[in-house]
Formats: sequence, C-alpha cells, structure tokens
Amino acid sequence: MPRYDFECTPCAYYTEITQSMDAPSVIECPVCGQQTLQKAFITPPRIFVRGEAKTVGQLAERNYKDMGFYEKSERVEKDNKDGMTTEQKEKRKLHQKITSMTPEQKIKWIKNGD
Repeated sequence: MPRYDFECTPCAYYTEITQSMDAPSVIECPVCGQQTLQKAFITPPRIFVRGEAKTVGQLAERNYKDMGFYEKSERVEKDNKDGMTTEQKEKRKLHQKITSMTPEQKIKWIKNGD
C-alpha cells in the first residue's frame, strides 16, 4: 500500500500514513480532534513503467547499459576532459575560493593577499 503525507492546517500537525488508494483524503487529526487532516502531496508519487523507454534519460541509461567495457571507458575518459586550459582552471579555482569567503575573510584577503 502507498504512503501518503497528511497535514492539518489549523494545528500544523504532519504525519505519513499508509493507506489504500480508495481511502478518504480527509481524516480526523489526532492533535486537535477536527476533520482537518488531509493529504498533502509534498513529494509526487513514484511510478515505474517497464518496457519501452519514453524519456531521453531512459534512452541514455539503456544505451549506456548496452555499451561494452572499452566503449564505456572511452566515454568516461572523454567526459572527464572538460576542454579547459590550466589558466582557466586556476582562475575558476580562485573565483570559487573568493565566493566562498565571508565578508571579513574577503577584507583580510584584499589587505594581505593570499
């Protein structure tokens, strides 16, 4: 049976309940005692369909699964090459370092350097 998220709006109570698909969507809240506990679709229901691939991701996964060992290793090697020069990599690394600093660290870095 599927699990559903239930939420009570007046008292902000939240819980997960396992129930059949034809069970009522509104039930009594155990905290406030009112008929206000209702299904809240926070996460969409997961549905798995077997058979023919319908999305680009499913096609890519199926094609990757059908590849041989050498073809997979060549693909991984090709994907790891990002085409950036060493200078561009250093510039990106410096930019990431600066953006991750706090304002105090930035002031110190401007005054003192590295």
